[in-house]
Amino acid sequence: MSATSSQAGHASTGAGPRAADTAFRALGVVLQIAATLAIARTLSLFDTGLFFEGFVVTLAGAAFMRAKFDVYLGRHIVAGLAHSTGIGDAEVLRELSARFMKRCCLICAVLLVIAADLDVMAQYLRPYLQTFVPFVLALPFAGYATMIGAALRAANRYLMGLMCTAYVMNGAILLAVAVAPPHPPLELFSWIFLAGSLLAAGVARGFARRVFGVAPVAATRDAARRAAWAQIDRQIESEAGIGFANVALLWAPLGLLVALAPPDEMALFAVSTRSAQLILYLMPVLALLVAPRLGRLGSHLGGAYGRGALWLALSGVALASAAMATLLIVAAQWSLAQYGAPYAAALGVYLALIVAEALSVTARPLYRYHAAHWDAGGARHVLYAAAAVATLVSLALTPWQGAFGAALGLAAGHASAVALGLWSALRHPPLLVRPAHPG
Repeated sequence: MSATSSQAGHASTGAGPRAADTAFRALGVVLQIAATLAIARTLSLFDTGLFFEGFVVTLAGAAFMRAKFDVYLGRHIVAGLAHSTGIGDAEVLRELSARFMKRCCLICAVLLVIAADLDVMAQYLRPYLQTFVPFVLALPFAGYATMIGAALRAANRYLMGLMCTAYVMNGAILLAVAVAPPHPPLELFSWIFLAGSLLAAGVARGFARRVFGVAPVAATRDAARRAAWAQIDRQIESEAGIGFANVALLWAPLGLLVALAPPDEMALFAVSTRSAQLILYLMPVLALLVAPRLGRLGSHLGGAYGRGALWLALSGVALASAAMATLLIVAAQWSLAQYGAPYAAALGVYLALIVAEALSVTARPLYRYHAAHWDAGGARHVLYAAAAVATLVSLALTPWQGAFGAALGLAAGHASAVALGLWSALRHPPLLVRPAHPG
């Protein structure tokens, strides 16, 4: 399974650090809800959908371009492969992020040339181009921030991973609303998104240096390091399909929604999924209340060095996710009413996405287990099947059901990943215990 997903958040065992963790998560909830309310009440349903379509295209495009890097990077950190390869986490992160940024810059250049041609040849598209060009420019910066966020999650710095992506982006949305005139143009929000992406990349770089340190600068690589990097490159290429399947599981339903449904449907989906993501923010705190032993597992929380830790993490995370999902479902109609009358139609979408988010969070201990006890063949079977389910269900339902069809596809994909990942963990015994990454 994907090595880029992390545990369901790790809170420090000390009372002080745990209180700080809870406070930062509460701040994340406030920013998430405030930003969603602000954009839903400021823009029309159509413009909200257009904004989030640009958001999805940017982040999904970045995810596909770094897909094969994320799998190896997460596995290198989770399984402590620095001990066997002799290449530190900081060096791997620097090298793979540099390769990713080069790809992004090339793609951006091509897209900007196409946009310039369209601006001349098809001037009726100019309003759309003015909106989407900032999203194109944001591609490398948002992609870098999310790549570092994935690495931080793999290193048990889950809250940092959220802070350098979601916190900054939500702050940028609130800034756009604060400076916007009455009836603001959509272009303002897209340029603010670009500014937020730049800031997110800077914050991510700072967190990466703090957690992983600074990679040593070597003018040349000796024979041993060249051999180690050749082996790493072979593993990256051999596992590329797993990375693409993981990205398809997460982003194919949204991509199909962009392609097959009007922007109004994207608005309903985006507001619903951002509300359902409260599970992501608060579940770790609730999990420690439901299963206090999770806090004593330290860096092994869901960390796959034994089945006992896996079952404990799964039980605590599943109970906490179910409790959070129940609370959100009970308050669903009231929650959607706060965004305005047009969003009342999103009740079915919201309920499906609450289930999808709960399943996604529940799967995180399984992801870490499989990342540490790596079986590429098993990972292919699990993620290929889950991605196929998500894609086929979304493809079948989205043209007729819009956002509800995409939400059902996402939920079906996550349910398949949990079921198949659990079956794989039961079927295959864990490998010999390896030293935990110091994280």
